[in-house]
Amino acid sequence: MSERWFLAIWLDEAARQALLHQLSSLGRLPGRPTHPLDWHLTLVFIGELSAAGLTCVESATARIQAAPFMMTLDRLGHFARSQVLWCGPGQTPAPLTQLVLDLQLHLGACDVKPDPRPYCPHLTLARGVRAALPLQIEPTIGWTVSELVLAYGVSKAVPRYRIHRRYPFRQDVS
Repeated sequence: MSERWFLAIWLDEAARQALLHQLSSLGRLPGRPTHPLDWHLTLVFIGELSAAGLTCVESATARIQAAPFMMTLDRLGHFARSQVLWCGPGQTPAPLTQLVLDLQLHLGACDVKPDPRPYCPHLTLARGVRAALPLQIEPTIGWTVSELVLAYGVSKAVPRYRIHRRYPFRQDVS
């Protein structure tokens, strides 16, 4: 399988619509805007998977135990090197940090290597953006994260990403 796989949090419909509304009031974004149905925060990038690798990742992810938590998008940023305009939380929620650590630990059995860089949750708004923009997210956009998803990319498709499987969080996890 040549798809590029990843585990992520997708915005719920209300958060996606709120972000879409805010961005539409700013006019056209520079660069190549990301399709709104593709907006997500990657937790762990996996890359290409064999059929056996996919089975391992599905099994490892199913063992993750997490409770729903609040996520807030309140910050815009720019990665100069990759020319990405992004938004994300000003402070990473502790449950999100723990979720990423748990995923990295469980996925080690599937030969998924953790990213050596510190985790920086962000949602890509546009690619090919050469300079930071003086934009703000006001009011902030919040939602309750209640699941993580295993997804993959499809070349030249719009929207680009497909959700393969959903992993709902449980209320009884502390």
